[in-house]
Amino acid sequence: MQLRVINRQPTTRATRRGHQSILRLSLVQVALGLVFLAFPLSLHAQSEPGPATTITVLVYNYVRVSPGMLAAAEREANKILGAAGAWATWVDCLERPVAPDSKELCSKGWTAQTPGLRLIPGTNKFRGAEYGYTAIPVLATIYYEKIARRAHRDNADPDLPVLLGCVMAHELGHLLLGDPGHSATGIMQPQWGRLQIRQALTGNLLFTRQQGDRIQAQARMLASLPPIPTGAAFPPPTP
Repeated sequence: MQLRVINRQPTTRATRRGHQSILRLSLVQVALGLVFLAFPLSLHAQSEPGPATTITVLVYNYVRVSPGMLAAAEREANKILGAAGAWATWVDCLERPVAPDSKELCSKGWTAQTPGLRLIPGTNKFRGAEYGYTAIPVLATIYYEKIARRAHRDNADPDLPVLLGCVMAHELGHLLLGDPGHSATGIMQPQWGRLQIRQALTGNLLFTRQQGDRIQAQARMLASLPPIPTGAAFPPPTP
């Protein structure tokens, strides 16, 4: 019995030392794991935009896009704008009957604080390849039939609201960025080929981080300004 005790005692100490080493190693691994876990979380937190700032957009649906399709396009545009830190409240100025609050906004006309967005048929006679055009800082024009033909050509008719919403976000991006220029990546690219259309339909055609910072700052600035008095705004646009 004593021999067994003597023989087991070194083994027990060694085992205890081994357990202590394993425990210390485990604690180090846990600590390092927490550090590496916190690191990407902090980077992710820095990349997230702040709370979205609401802007009011006066919509003039001259092509009579169905309410369901227009609402779907507006939701898609807001997904893209929301990722950049802005959010649009859409006011249908051609709705019948016009709600009292909407009627007052629409009667004042469009301003930098309440820009207009019109959907019209046809194309830009000077630039036939364009899906839209923006008169900074107050009016964005969408050539609906041009977009519809592109969706049909790509056998993507069911995805037309998504594509329309992306074009709406692109043109509103010009208004909020205050820049008619384009970028080499993201939704502000000047030409949309198959790659860009695929990104648009999968929700991956977005503003860059720098554009998002600028859009959010501009939206906050506009929201902080006092309302422009009646008579100082531009008249409602025509087709």
